[in-house]
Amino acid sequence: MKTNELEKEIGLSKYTIRYYEKEGLIQPKREENGYRDYDDETVQKLKIIKFLRNLQISVDDIKAILDGELDFRHCLKINQVNMQKQIESMNEIKDTIDDYYDKDLPLIEELSEIKNNNNKMGLGFQKTTSTVSLGRKLTPELARRQLIITFIGALVVAVSFSRMPYDLGNMRVLVGIVFFIVTFMLMIAFSFKQTSAMMLDNILNQSVEFLSDGIYYYQFNGPISNFKYFFAVVFNKKHQFMHKCLYEDIKKLEVIAKKKYMSTGSPLAYETYVSDFKFTFKDGQTFYFYWPMILNDDARYIATIVEKKVEYIEDPYNILYAMKQGINLNDYLIGR
Repeated sequence: MKTNELEKEIGLSKYTIRYYEKEGLIQPKREENGYRDYDDETVQKLKIIKFLRNLQISVDDIKAILDGELDFRHCLKINQVNMQKQIESMNEIKDTIDDYYDKDLPLIEELSEIKNNNNKMGLGFQKTTSTVSLGRKLTPELARRQLIITFIGALVVAVSFSRMPYDLGNMRVLVGIVFFIVTFMLMIAFSFKQTSAMMLDNILNQSVEFLSDGIYYYQFNGPISNFKYFFAVVFNKKHQFMHKCLYEDIKKLEVIAKKKYMSTGSPLAYETYVSDFKFTFKDGQTFYFYWPMILNDDARYIATIVEKKVEYIEDPYNILYAMKQGINLNDYLIGR
């Protein structure tokens, strides 16, 4: 069988076949005119070589197997171990690629050392996006869920009001409807409030995402703006309300530690520390983020990103250090 026929027969290029010949795996016969002639035995040997190469067995090991110097099963065991190590290595690489792509992370090598250890948290604190963020981003799914809850709440309040012993005559139904609409709008508009001492009110529906090239956020502009933004999110039209600032356009970041007293509904309150973030941009605008809730890994990502990307940082209590180390803020600040 001539070389061109052999190429078609077994699916190897002539360069690969000649390489195997050079390495001593095959010894084709030569015709009087110098052309190579591959007999059936050589063809079968090449098929075996191709099979073994597909198993990622090295040329040296293949030669040893064909020469009877290496047991095939023993070789498979060695390759099995090596292959498992390669799979683990490739999985680590894939996880890193997925992490950088899904989170839209900037090109900072240290971020690859942060592992995915985010735990699900109760009380509505679950992350709503895959990106790195302060707070909890309002997504269409979350907004629709809040819409249903708010609708039911406003309806209960309106019905309760309409049943009160007021002498409203025929206006009772109309007053109930008006009361429902007003209550519903107010509940939506003020669902962004961040000044209450209640835990759940302080991170509601606001977030700052730290993306590959800058931060992405919604700037509170009062109840009417909040109401419009809420329904824009419901209908996937939020982009007109969102702001993006490139890292190079952030003039300063202030990390502010504050002592607060929190209540979970009981008459008793307890002392706790919270951190606020104030961004000052080079165009003179500012963005103040109150008391953000941060999951552990996001805290590490954020601290690493801002230290690398933001030109000037004011952090008198070294909050970013605590974030990078995954230290609880109360544990870190008590006694300082």
